[in-house]
This record gives sequence, C-alpha cells and structure tokens, in this order.
Amino acid sequence: PAIFFTKNRRGQFYLIAALVIIVLVTGFVVVSNYTRSRGSEKLYDFGEELGIESENVLDYGTYNELDAEVVIEQFIKDYVAYAGEDKDLYFILGNKDTIKIWAYGDLAEEILIDDKDLGLGETGVTYYPSGDKVVITINDIDYEFKLKKGENFYFVVSQEIEGEKYVVRN
Repeated sequence: PAIFFTKNRRGQFYLIAALVIIVLVTGFVVVSNYTRSRGSEKLYDFGEELGIESENVLDYGTYNELDAEVVIEQFIKDYVAYAGEDKDLYFILGNKDTIKIWAYGDLAEEILIDDKDLGLGETGVTYYPSGDKVVITINDIDYEFKLKKGENFYFVVSQEIEGEKYVVRN
C-alpha cells in the first residue's frame, strides 16, 4: 500500500487542492447566508402569525355567535399594541356589500379605495364596494382583494428595514 501512495502524489495533490477549494467556497456561502439581515424574515413571520391569529379569532367569533366586527375590532386594537410602532398596519373586514377598513402607524400620504380617497385614520372607515373585489392603493401601490362569500379579513403590513420597504399581506 505504501508504494501505491508514492506513485500517485500528483493525483493526491489535485485531490487535496480540490477539497480545500470546496471547503473555502462552502465557508464563504455559509458566512454570507449567516450575515444576511433577518429583519425582513421577521416581518414575513409576523405576517404569517397575523394570518393564523386572525383566522382563529374569526372562527372563535363564529363558533360563539359573536358579531364579527366587534371581535375583529378588539383583535385589531390588541394586535396593534403587540406589533409595535415601527409597522404600518392596514386591515380590511367585510363582504360584497360592506367593508370596513382600519389603518395604523406612520400612514401613507394618500390611501385610495377603488380610486376614491376616504381619508383613513385609526377609526374604521366603512366602504360599499361595487363588485366582488376591492383595490386599496397605498403609496401608489395597488393591493387587490377578492371579496368572497361570507366575512373576509385581509391585512397589509409594511415596515422599513435598513432603508428598504418590506410589505406582507394575505
């Protein structure tokens, strides 16, 4: 066996060099992935959590035969306090006949609903949609929501992280 290793030193060198290169490249990839900012991931986790919690709250209200608007208004107040002040939160509740919209945070200069300025504030604004969808424009970005049968609950959450604006919605 010792004779085998002495004859193929050149091959061994290339094998060891290849392994060193693979280890270095893998190390750079791992370090660059590790140092990436986790701020946007936290916002996406927040959006997923908000979707799950709101669904559970609506299920609770339906099961206990409570008014969906009252239950959601309390949920929104509690969730806004939990979310903190660094996020802009927009909530939409309703059906094809009537929707109610709440906005919290450092709000957009202009919020349009189906191209109509409703002057949103922290209190809910009622709107009567003309079809089975509603388009909310926040900072010149359109968010379209399909109004399905029964009560619908939608949200848009935005946050500025390191100079970039991140948005999650359901």
